[in-house]
Amino acid sequence: MRSIIIVTILLAAIWSGYWLIMSSKYYDKFYLWIDTESNNVSAKFTKIKGFPNRFDTTITDLEIKLGSFDPIKIDRLEVMRLSYDNSHYIFAINSIQNIFQSNFIFSKGLASAVSKNGIAPTINFEGEDVSVNDKLLFNKLNFMLWPTTDLSKLNFSFTSEIAETEGINFDLSFKGKIDFYSSIKINNLTTLVSNINSLQKISGILYVQDTEGVNTVLERDPNGWKIILKSDAPEKIPNFIKNLDIVTIDGI
Repeated sequence: MRSIIIVTILLAAIWSGYWLIMSSKYYDKFYLWIDTESNNVSAKFTKIKGFPNRFDTTITDLEIKLGSFDPIKIDRLEVMRLSYDNSHYIFAINSIQNIFQSNFIFSKGLASAVSKNGIAPTINFEGEDVSVNDKLLFNKLNFMLWPTTDLSKLNFSFTSEIAETEGINFDLSFKGKIDFYSSIKINNLTTLVSNINSLQKISGILYVQDTEGVNTVLERDPNGWKIILKSDAPEKIPNFIKNLDIVTIDGI
């Protein structure tokens, strides 16, 4: 019995030492990835928590400059990772400002990023009570991004439950691809966000409730973030999508 206690204490001490060393290395590496030493990013960090099995940190007042656009702002971002698995990250967020010239608020926003073989990670996001520019649009919103063999493309899909406003109450989903003008870069936060500038188009099939899918293309307007939505059946596109500030309709 005494031997068991001694071995248990010894193992606990070894693991505690390992956690302290690895959490310090993780913090340094994560701090460099966030790229706050550049002129494009500013943020505040908390100390690493989560002993004994996780590395958890909270980033506040995160601001990312993006060329001539207003900086992307995140008031609070929680980042979690298992101490023994550096391929899987969990993120918790409740708001993001100035992305695609819009502000998003969530009662719950969770994302996971899982990478394999050093390529772009697979990202899953789950949001609840999603408001865009102070308008409640989705009761639930789930989307997924995953890599292709072409580094300038991503697979993209989402499902959503539209919030009931003015008689609107149905499900909306999409499945397709995102094309970029250049290969996706993820070596630090600045380059990750800069991929938005190289976004060329999003194309695929839009499904409204149980209706037949609509061929849809979303493209950036040459003058900014205005998005052109092209469809061979524009009358099937719900009015709440047509009326979004960043969307214009153009039949194919």
